[in-house]
Amino acid sequence: MTDSEWILSVVDSFYEKAKSDVLIGYHFRNIKDFEEHIPRIASFWDLQLLGNTERTVTHPFDLPKLHLALFIKKGEVGRWLVLFRKTLDEKESGHETLAGLWRERLVFFEGVFLRLFSVKNP
Repeated sequence: MTDSEWILSVVDSFYEKAKSDVLIGYHFRNIKDFEEHIPRIASFWDLQLLGNTERTVTHPFDLPKLHLALFIKKGEVGRWLVLFRKTLDEKESGHETLAGLWRERLVFFEGVFLRLFSVKNP
């Protein structure tokens, strides 16, 4: 399995968990045609982790702008991280270095989202 295939596998597995999660699932269940977004999300992580993507990206990524209207709460960011780390733990075999880098990027994005939503949700 290539690194890009593994990233897609992790993303797909994570969102299967997230969609059914009691705390954050409603964010994902409300998206029409969510399955079409999975390759785009995987492309984002390809760029973050590998510096490139094998998938076509039709428009730039602007995570804060895309998520601002969701009014995500601090606890929801925390739950997202718990589920993502659990998914990485389950899937990291053979990709330990990349999984470690992914965990570091998650810490960065945790800060981004907590700053973004602390302004919107004091």
